[in-house]
Amino acid sequence: MLEARKTAIALEEEEMVELQRIIIDRDEKEALKFLKKSVYDKVAKSQRGRLKSHLDTWGESPVEIFKKGR
Repeated sequence: MLEARKTAIALEEEEMVELQRIIIDRDEKEALKFLKKSVYDKVAKSQRGRLKSHLDTWGESPVEIFKKGR
């Protein structure tokens, strides 16, 4: 799951051309493919290694929290 925060991605020249074609053609099927490949995958890659579990909200391991009885 992606972390909800601001993220910037860069589109290659070919991706910009593809995006323009999708907009002009109003191609919904290709738009979804483009979002998956050129946007979602890049955002996920930029966040890889920085994703946090919902169990890490206190800054302690879940085991330590359980031991303390929280």
